[in-house]
Amino acid sequence: MNMDNLAWMQQIGAEAYLDRTRMRNVERMCVWDGLSDAAAEFGPGPPPSGALSAMVEISNAQQALYRLIKQHQSDPSCRVKVEILDQTQVKAIHAPSQDAWPEVKLASEHGDRCLKTRLLVGADGNNSPVRTFAGIESYGWPYDRKGLVATLRTGLSDFTTEPLVDSSAWQRFLPSGTLAFLPLSSTTGTIVWALPPQFADALSTLHRADAGNHDPSAFLATFINGGFRLPWSVLEEFLHRAQELAKHSSPDTGALQSSIQDALMLQEEHLGPKAPSAHLGTVPVAGDAVDVRSVASFPLQLKHAGCYLGSTLNRNLNRTFPMPSTVIAGAMTALGLTPGGAGRGQGQGRTVLVGDAAHTTHPLSGQGLNLGIQDVRALNEAIHSAIMQGMDIGTDAALRPYEAARYLPNQAMLSVTDHLHWLFATTPASPHAPATGITGHAREAALKGLVWARSMGLDVVNELGPLKQFFLQGAGSKTKSSF
Repeated sequence: MNMDNLAWMQQIGAEAYLDRTRMRNVERMCVWDGLSDAAAEFGPGPPPSGALSAMVEISNAQQALYRLIKQHQSDPSCRVKVEILDQTQVKAIHAPSQDAWPEVKLASEHGDRCLKTRLLVGADGNNSPVRTFAGIESYGWPYDRKGLVATLRTGLSDFTTEPLVDSSAWQRFLPSGTLAFLPLSSTTGTIVWALPPQFADALSTLHRADAGNHDPSAFLATFINGGFRLPWSVLEEFLHRAQELAKHSSPDTGALQSSIQDALMLQEEHLGPKAPSAHLGTVPVAGDAVDVRSVASFPLQLKHAGCYLGSTLNRNLNRTFPMPSTVIAGAMTALGLTPGGAGRGQGQGRTVLVGDAAHTTHPLSGQGLNLGIQDVRALNEAIHSAIMQGMDIGTDAALRPYEAARYLPNQAMLSVTDHLHWLFATTPASPHAPATGITGHAREAALKGLVWARSMGLDVVNELGPLKQFFLQGAGSKTKSSF
């Protein structure tokens, strides 16, 4: 969570309910190219905290907001009543006309229920039923990658020589996808590794096999250590070996784990003082084990709703100059990147999208949660302004400022993240995919030029302080004067 959003959590009173033992400020961020080792370092952040961001688990933020709501509800002077419906399923959403109040039919063990609402907010995730009800299409594409997440532990051995986890975040751009380490505590960190599905599935399978014998599991921790330290050509070979090993009914991970450890030792002996080292601050601390139940994976994709309001589709019927969202969605439809089925005049009013229901992005930027919180902040401002003016909060006029404030900034962040992914997700020739023919060798030459250019770009960013500050400001490391 960036510092701007954390300051907003403090302003609304939720920050006091966060579990501080499950939080860690990030004061330094190191990113580097997995092929050239060109690197850029960001941090520390602005005073007084010196933090660029704070690691806050989703469950921690959810619990803090829940406790804030319960505290308000127990206050007799609070005039706003909030009802949280648990273990409840949305069976259907219906409205008799485009501008009628939506009716949400619910089912639970206590029976069926129907809610009629002036405004229906779709904060219901990537496969949003509210978005479908509103008639809003999305454009985007899959990355043919899965995000493998895990909790890495260090310091489990009394004889370990590794330093404790500090306040640094790490990200290595590998041809297979980004590998990130985010600090959680002095002995734990969160790992997010973007991998082709076959590799992500193989590592998950082998982790489960190893976990049957060890809790926590050391195999995946060793592989992650190699991911941050080994040359790509060596790491790629280990990924292919893992893929083959995972096909066995009872895979034995011991031999592969020993091979990775041997490769790490050989590299250290060969490079000497120049070897990647946590003591020198060039790589994150080596992990001892991975929590067995912490490992999961999810498909990575870019997706952006054509608009955030169902009423936008109807409004565009009579607009001389269409909304920016309509221009972008129309261009994507023309390129065949979105079905574009919801045409003008087919939208359902009194609906608005926020968070993953409106947009999903690659995790390499770490901005998914932040974009969602910023959506909520902008929607809150729009609704508050409408109430102060005596407006109906479900109307297009009341909600239009929210869409205008968030669509283009979200599109810009999605675009930057998407371009970064494709810039670094270029796989060089290898024994598993050798360069052949004129086309293959031309591609390999172009790749070398691309690696040189992006490495030069990282070096330039690392040397130019004002450019670094520009990126940090855009990522929200500095708090703004208003919320």
